[in-house]
Amino acid sequence: MPSITTTILLPLALAAVSSAVNLDVLNGQDFPDPGLLQVNGISYAYSTVSGPGSIPKTSNNAFNNPNTWAAAAESFPQNSPAQSPGGWAKPYTSWAPDVVQLTDFDNSFAMYYASEHAGDGRQPHCLGLARNGNNPNGPFTDGSSTSFICPSDAGGAIDPEAFLDPDTQRRYLAYKIDGPFFGPGPCSNSQGNTPIMLQPLQSDGYTFAGSAREVYNAANGGYQGIEAPAMLKHNGIYFLFYSVGCYSNNGYRTDYVTSNSVYGPYGNPRTLLQTGDFGLFGPGGLDVVPGTLQATFHSLKQSNDVGPGRQINTCELRIDGDTVTVN
Repeated sequence: MPSITTTILLPLALAAVSSAVNLDVLNGQDFPDPGLLQVNGISYAYSTVSGPGSIPKTSNNAFNNPNTWAAAAESFPQNSPAQSPGGWAKPYTSWAPDVVQLTDFDNSFAMYYASEHAGDGRQPHCLGLARNGNNPNGPFTDGSSTSFICPSDAGGAIDPEAFLDPDTQRRYLAYKIDGPFFGPGPCSNSQGNTPIMLQPLQSDGYTFAGSAREVYNAANGGYQGIEAPAMLKHNGIYFLFYSVGCYSNNGYRTDYVTSNSVYGPYGNPRTLLQTGDFGLFGPGGLDVVPGTLQATFHSLKQSNDVGPGRQINTCELRIDGDTVTVN
């Protein structure tokens, strides 16, 4: 979701470290919607653009040590052909990047992101794909003349999440249909249609391997307004994590559902993180390192106020059967 730019006169001090969650590992840096990658034992996190600039990233060679995350640096300058004059994407509107290494193809790195479609300033967000051949630090670039996925008639698409099934080695991209674009907005009581879609991909991370399918829609469970999907497979069970509610207040939380099939049906929704847990406000945007139970997510720096920004936190998940807890 969008990042609100603000000036922080006094950076927040590094919060006390708990055994379960490492809080504010960038010591006050605004770092919303973090996507998480691990390469050769080094963890990398990538964030929504915060004001004029590129998609920032940070790295750490000891995930469980919150004191050794590097300061955020540039990873995806917003001057690629896609964001340049005449390109499809409006610069400085890139949200919720997710980076994967195409280990089953050519070992290059693919960054999926959402940007507002260029136009009159009233266009939906669509998904793009930026690449770097050999360096997870970037710079990533998108030379495409059109967006990657753009269901504009439904409100556009945001929050891409790449998933490689560890058993079948099939690739997928999950994303949210942004129904609130046509309605009163993401923080209204009625957000419109917000299904999670799953697009099968070939090993190049780009070519479609079939049609996208709706895999979950929380409106069917009695409430609306979900986003930020993340997927994990553990002992044959698929876990679909997502954020619920309004990103700018304390009602925002992280839920998950489970299934025995990648396409669902997913059910039995449960809450993983909510306001009050570990002293957090509005925890959401969770992402998991493929092949591990290491995760990152953001939370509000101040109660019911997105103005000061959102901090990045890290944690380890624990799975018992089909139940997930923060370890």
